[in-house]
Amino acid sequence: WKRWYRNHNLFSRYGINLEEYEAISTRQGGLCLSCKEAPEKLVVDHDHKSGEVRGLLCSPCNLALGHAKDDPARLVALARYLRRRVE
Repeated sequence: WKRWYRNHNLFSRYGINLEEYEAISTRQGGLCLSCKEAPEKLVVDHDHKSGEVRGLLCSPCNLALGHAKDDPARLVALARYLRRRVE
């Protein structure tokens, strides 16, 4: 039942099935594409406008992208802000 539900959820949300998810995870070595950590579970990162699946991320990295509205300039500005505060 759990496997069926996961497959259904992946397909209805992202247009991929469980086998495709597992293949992506294997290609990534089970690591988040951003921070390269190995979380217990990877989540699907996708472009909210096109729906295209970009890869799998850990939850914190995926949430950071979402909160930054996928805006690279905002993320760079935040990194600069952190560097100024740490140094």
